[in-house]
Amino acid sequence: MSARKTVGGAGPTRTSTGSFEGDHLLRKLESARKEPAAAAPPADIQDLSEEGTDPGAKALVEGLEDVVAPSLENLKVTVPNDLGVSQGELLMRFHELVRAHSPSRPRKAGEPVRMGDQVELDTLGYAQGRLIPFSARTGLELEMAPSDLLPGLCEGLEGTPVGGSKQVDVVLPDSYPVEALRGTPATFLVDVVSAREVKVPKDAESDAFVRKLGRGDTLEALMEALASDIADERADDAWLEAQERVLDEVILRTEVAITPELVDEEIRRNWNTGEAPLLVSKNFGPDEMQESLDGWMMDPNTRLETDRRLRIAYALRAIIERDGVTLTPESLEEVLEEAIIPFGLSLEEARSALADPALAETLRHAALQVVAVRHVMRHAEVEFEGVPGRFSGSGKPLR
Repeated sequence: MSARKTVGGAGPTRTSTGSFEGDHLLRKLESARKEPAAAAPPADIQDLSEEGTDPGAKALVEGLEDVVAPSLENLKVTVPNDLGVSQGELLMRFHELVRAHSPSRPRKAGEPVRMGDQVELDTLGYAQGRLIPFSARTGLELEMAPSDLLPGLCEGLEGTPVGGSKQVDVVLPDSYPVEALRGTPATFLVDVVSAREVKVPKDAESDAFVRKLGRGDTLEALMEALASDIADERADDAWLEAQERVLDEVILRTEVAITPELVDEEIRRNWNTGEAPLLVSKNFGPDEMQESLDGWMMDPNTRLETDRRLRIAYALRAIIERDGVTLTPESLEEVLEEAIIPFGLSLEEARSALADPALAETLRHAALQVVAVRHVMRHAEVEFEGVPGRFSGSGKPLR
């Protein structure tokens, strides 16, 4: 394994550092440019999606004086390490690369979609007579192909016209993220927003086509390059796992009381910026909106992860105050690309948002969180199972 770079490098970061989905920020940025404000949830559903209420914001504002910053001494973690690349992974990566370089054309409105198409969907799922938590998705892009996550969904969509809708019945698999619904029959209401017909060449494995992909002159060389890519990604993932384990250790060292009410409020805020806008656009009534929110509130994994994110937010804020961690123009520029990953923003969009006083605070807070995590990681010592040596949390080998 390469002793990669730094934990705080250009690789992706997870939302557990206190950052959040950026759909709401994007809507505000777009509204500031040219559009009227987006529709709000029904009046009896509390809207917490005002400026400055980013994840952990309440934790960062209230009760801070009661939180003692944890010690960063002797901060050591061990990370499982698996850089093996399976044949299945290689073949899937090759398949995706070939599709990206294959001829395609947009299907016209009313034209039926076929297996192999690249489609954009809006989805809503129902099971046991209720809306499935987190099933409301907009702009979901995928290949029309059999799926382990939702077996039968794409097969059931085949023939649906672009711009049309289809009700598809599936059985949620044992791997479905909402544990309580695994093995349960479900119905998905799907709008086909757009589609592209992709024509994969029959000679996709020939040296002539492989050379067009720009990753080698032969199929063997291409596969070696893809295997190297996957191994590098595994190394990045191992550093992310190290970061998560360090933050878990920081949580254990931080005494803070996270109340059920605070967890409820944070989940409600995330629901407001995540699922609620799509439901509003689909003309859901107050009862249906409340049903959706209740699904988020009652999901055990959501509550556990929300509790964890709030604890991290409290701990990092206390560390920021104690250690004088600051966000300078230079450090903002250095971490901006990493800080905006959870928002789904491009660098251009992020810089536009920074120029808007109503939006800049949210991005600056996310960037400060990244700077704080880097500060913590510089105090950490990391070992990877099966890899000789020890590393600092910034990726440097330790003697």
